[in-house]
Amino acid sequence: MPWFGRKKPAGDAPSLVVLAQRTLAERGVETTVDGHPDDPVHTRLLGADGQVYLLANLAVQVRGENEERRTAIVGTHFDRMLQAHREPAPEELDADELRDRVRLRLLAEDAADPTDLTYARPFAPGLVLGLCVDYPTMVSTLSTGSLPKLALGTDELWAMGRFNSDAEPVDANAEIAPGVLLVEGESLFTATKAVNLPALFGAAPFGTVFAVPHRHLLLAVPLRDADSVPAIQTLAGLLVRVLGDREAGLPGGLLSPHLMFSRHGQVSQVSTFDEATGELRIEVDERFQEALQEAVA
Repeated sequence: MPWFGRKKPAGDAPSLVVLAQRTLAERGVETTVDGHPDDPVHTRLLGADGQVYLLANLAVQVRGENEERRTAIVGTHFDRMLQAHREPAPEELDADELRDRVRLRLLAEDAADPTDLTYARPFAPGLVLGLCVDYPTMVSTLSTGSLPKLALGTDELWAMGRFNSDAEPVDANAEIAPGVLLVEGESLFTATKAVNLPALFGAAPFGTVFAVPHRHLLLAVPLRDADSVPAIQTLAGLLVRVLGDREAGLPGGLLSPHLMFSRHGQVSQVSTFDEATGELRIEVDERFQEALQEAVA
């Protein structure tokens, strides 16, 4: 996943809704359109077997691609989805399979997800932690009702989920500006690595300022010395740039538009964001102020 990558503009091509419906029909799946053919974000395809195919995430993947690439992306997407329908349900997995497949996942608290996540644990303002099962072709979010039916107890699920998410590979882990670190990857659990920042960046005794605008990206400034102060300003500017990049979009949807501050296992929000103006303002509370003073000293 390229950092702030740009794609070539697409030429004349059928709408994504038409292309998706045609692709499914070629695979023996007949669907009807629930919505408008020119609005894939709010349109669904309804299968005769009751399966619902959402297109919002697919719309992000194909944005700006030429017709050949769009067709290939859509085909691969539905091949994986149809294969996923043949995977065993989480309740059918044995204990060893669950230990291997369970993942911790950072989720927006107000995400439009029909899954019952009342068991989710708070992580930061606007963000919660849920549990998922990572299949070869899809990720299934566990619901509250499914947990008692699984082959592992809740405590072990959370422990193995964190271990496996920490171990997820990334495509990039680099310093992209003085003091500003980037972690990026195709894994849906890349942003979840914010739960264990020392595993990525080493010890940060004064804490770490970070941002998780979407599931594939983590930006961070570990507080180490006086140079960390201008690095936080740079981080804020990069976050605004990601949020405003309409061509690259926010894969999987917005996680959080804010800067967060993590220290001693406690995470707080240290910014406000005005969606109308695109302005982000850093807010320094007493806890954050203390950490900055210690780092500068």
